Amino acid sequence: MSTIAASPALPRRGLDIGLALKQAARLFIKDLAPLLIAALIAGVLSVLTLGILAGPLFAGLYGMVIGRVRDGRQPEVGDVFSGLDRFWSYAGAALALVVLVALASITIVGGFVLATIWLYVLPLMVDRGLSLGEAMKASKDMVVRAGFWEHLALVVVLFVIVSVANGALAILAAPFVVVAVTAAYFLADARDDALERA
Repeated sequence: MSTIAASPALPRRGLDIGLALKQAARLFIKDLAPLLIAALIAGVLSVLTLGILAGPLFAGLYGMVIGRVRDGRQPEVGDVFSGLDRFWSYAGAALALVVLVALASITIVGGFVLATIWLYVLPLMVDRGLSLGEAMKASKDMVVRAGFWEHLALVVVLFVIVSVANGALAILAAPFVVVAVTAAYFLADARDDALERA
């Protein structure tokens, strides 16, 4: 009777939340001025347009951070408008995500679950040019592969940051969350080296 030795399973790579936040703080401080001004522009124009420009402008914010990490490109305030080239894709994505997460939030837990599995939808659309459906599936796969519970903890931490920030801190919270999600995205995608070089 012969036995076939099973190959050892590769260890699951969990998201390091501490490293994600540490890298986010470093990148945020490094590019504080353009990120802050761009986030203010995105916030004001999103309110003035009743949310219509929120998706494209926040995609532009993600593009600023992704460009810094992936390409080593210095972000500029004008980059916040870069998402307008795929206006309908980003506007539709923002609307779909807000509606679906809001509906799931009726159960509270459901909202956090959807916010977690779709955490990387905008970064994936910006970084890889994916459609909304492709990005939703890819985000879920990334989150599950890199540790759902770690990602859920990160979402809770970011939710607390946004919830307690008021006044001047509220102005800093939005761009920091964008940078933190982007840092976690590169870690979950096993591109730590690009994050380190940025």
